[in-house]
Amino acid sequence: MTSHKQTEGLTPLQLECKALFKAKQYRSCEIVAQMELSRIEDAAKAAIPLELIGDCAQATQQYRKAISYFRRAAVLLFDDSRLRWKEAQCLSQLGCAMEGAAVLERTKTRSLGMLMTLGHLYLASDRRSDAVNVFLQAVQMNAYALEAIQWLAILNADRNIVMDSVEAGMLHKNQEVSLPVIELTSAYFLQHHNQTSSALTAYLKLEKKFPHNIFILLQIATLQLYMSNETAAENTFQRIRHIDETCMEKMDEYASLLQKKGAIEELNRLASELLELDDKRPEPWIVLALYHYARRDNEKAIAFVDKAISLDTRHAFSHRVKGSVLLADNAPEKAAASFFHANELSRDVASYEGLVECYLARQQYKEAVCMAREAIEIAPRDCRAVTLVGL
Repeated sequence: MTSHKQTEGLTPLQLECKALFKAKQYRSCEIVAQMELSRIEDAAKAAIPLELIGDCAQATQQYRKAISYFRRAAVLLFDDSRLRWKEAQCLSQLGCAMEGAAVLERTKTRSLGMLMTLGHLYLASDRRSDAVNVFLQAVQMNAYALEAIQWLAILNADRNIVMDSVEAGMLHKNQEVSLPVIELTSAYFLQHHNQTSSALTAYLKLEKKFPHNIFILLQIATLQLYMSNETAAENTFQRIRHIDETCMEKMDEYASLLQKKGAIEELNRLASELLELDDKRPEPWIVLALYHYARRDNEKAIAFVDKAISLDTRHAFSHRVKGSVLLADNAPEKAAASFFHANELSRDVASYEGLVECYLARQQYKEAVCMAREAIEIAPRDCRAVTLVGL
């Protein structure tokens, strides 16, 4: 519902544009906005129709056009932060992460959404320390910014500083926080610091407070999988599918269980269902790749993995699967590059296992030992890491 403040000072045509845009009638909205723009004599009043035309272009994925109109509107406003945010989002869609970050860096004020966009642009530009800083600001603004907390754990931010930021975010809301954010934060850090057993215990406690919660169950399933408790992991994934058959997150990891079992028909069915849900995400293509991998058609498997990577270059599991297929195809050098990339995105023992196998296949025993020792450093309590040294 449009508030009085949002509609105050708008002309009748601009109000019609807003209504059309809200109804997702983008072509009609653009035509009306263009007509409104053509009869405005005072250029200073053109910002609203210019922004509306930009909004329509953005909504229809005409990102270059949207950027042009947002820039024209921005020069007419004192505080152009909102328009710069929209411009940065368009640049992100075009793969121009550095340019998008530069645009947001020039904003006078930043909302939670702007901070999260800037953080993701920094990640895409490999500016990890800058990403940590803006994600900390996001958490300080709102303790419920759980995605920011997750990224801080993945980026190996200082746990104490993150906890302080979470508490600051709670105070900033000036009301009682209804979720155990501190406990969630602790679980994130245990999980992403490869303390899998402790992390699993933490999530199981949270699951008792929030039963049938998809997010918590996904973390439990992943940890069970990493701990090689494949039966429990499969049961948890099946439970998730029963609760929400539209869930796509981590379904590629579930597929890896099916691939190990040689459950080809189940893989084929899962791939079809996920592709029907959303073929713009990497998970269904990885499932399809694992289906062909299970059928020993490595060429097709690689093609579908590459499709997944093209959709999301930062999806670590895609690179790990590519490494596994290349290793099975007797290409250890190429496989090592994929495992290394996966490890850069999300450091875990599974990627180190792949790297050690690659070095052993190439008879580079010194490098294999170094990788095994590095795995123990990041996960000293993980039996898989300890086992690597014995290889």
